[in-house]
Amino acid sequence: MAQAIRHASAVKPRSIPVNADVSPADWNRVTTFNPALSQPKEAVYEVGRLAKMAFDKGIFETTLSINQLEYGQIDSFLQLAGLSATPASGVALTDFDDARTDFYLPGKDEYAGSIEQTLWLQKLSVDSIGLNINAEQRLERTFQLSGEYAKMIKEANKYLIFVEDDAPSGTSGSYVIDLSDPAPVVDPNNAGVYILQLYRIRSGVATELTVTTDYTYSNVTKELTILSGLTSDNYRIWYSAGSYGTAGDPTSLNDADDYYLGAENVTVQIDDGTHSAVTLTKLTALSITATLNRIEEAVIGDDEKVLKDVESYDVALSLDGYVKNSSIIEALMGQAGQSYGIIDYTDLSTVTVTIKIYETKTKSTFLIGYKITGLEFNDSSQTYNANEFATNPITLNSDNLVISDDESDI
Repeated sequence: MAQAIRHASAVKPRSIPVNADVSPADWNRVTTFNPALSQPKEAVYEVGRLAKMAFDKGIFETTLSINQLEYGQIDSFLQLAGLSATPASGVALTDFDDARTDFYLPGKDEYAGSIEQTLWLQKLSVDSIGLNINAEQRLERTFQLSGEYAKMIKEANKYLIFVEDDAPSGTSGSYVIDLSDPAPVVDPNNAGVYILQLYRIRSGVATELTVTTDYTYSNVTKELTILSGLTSDNYRIWYSAGSYGTAGDPTSLNDADDYYLGAENVTVQIDDGTHSAVTLTKLTALSITATLNRIEEAVIGDDEKVLKDVESYDVALSLDGYVKNSSIIEALMGQAGQSYGIIDYTDLSTVTVTIKIYETKTKSTFLIGYKITGLEFNDSSQTYNANEFATNPITLNSDNLVISDDESDI
């Protein structure tokens, strides 16, 4: 029997890279998926009038917060970076700069039930990525994204359809794409409009296409005609429909990969670049927060925040543990593992920290890793309470992070 309210088991997040030739993918092991929508506005008054004249509405704001269990797969990072495979040197923060990702959340009446509506978050940018590791707990990733567009499609339009089409060899000029299965449903907000979003990827450059100028659609033939196509163009088409068509529900459950990974599967090492890397064995918690500082500003003549360039990157690494032999500070002194006599806190250098995650606690099969180079000392404290072991949290800062499923990158 259908639920009166929606249960989390009745939704499944799915993402679509917008401006890259990369196929959509489910988001697995998600524990929280929290979209938030807001309309900034300011009441406008004038002298001689008590009530407001109107609201001056700003650019719409969409944010998305995701918590995901670390399960050793890099697919989520690839989706957010618009990459089809891990680059030779791993996924870097710069790979997220220009990438835009759509997320959609089909809402069913119950688990494995019928679609009632679909929430569609468009053109989201990555703002931050995090990793949290705590002893005796499951590893967790965090993601923060933002954008300016969101739609709830329902009733006759409740299925969001994405079609990806590559123009074959010999294409030059008019090129027709069949959209009959399922056929688009008209946008009730815009008479005669059936295509909700269309991007072309040509030689790695993404361009959003405009109806009439760049393409046409016939509701009679159910065909979309690209007016100036070329061989190997990748067309990315979004529209709403009354069903998923013969392809069926695109979402599925993933029981092949690990459901979660624990802290016992992790090895953390610190390297001063001169001596052998030292494995940190007294850590109780570790967290990475990588932030992409975007300007996110509008421009005159446009109703969206066109300028989303990244000005800088901030990577904060927090290490919590107990006071014993100052191995972290020793590495920052450039004396990793050397049992060095005097640590001068005013003379610390940079280090590299690697976090390797394995399939099991035997650490024989590498799954995924995180590497931060150029880490500098930020702050440290030691806490001594009566009848307790002393703790020693340390925070380091950098401006880079590499993520890879190839151990040679880490």
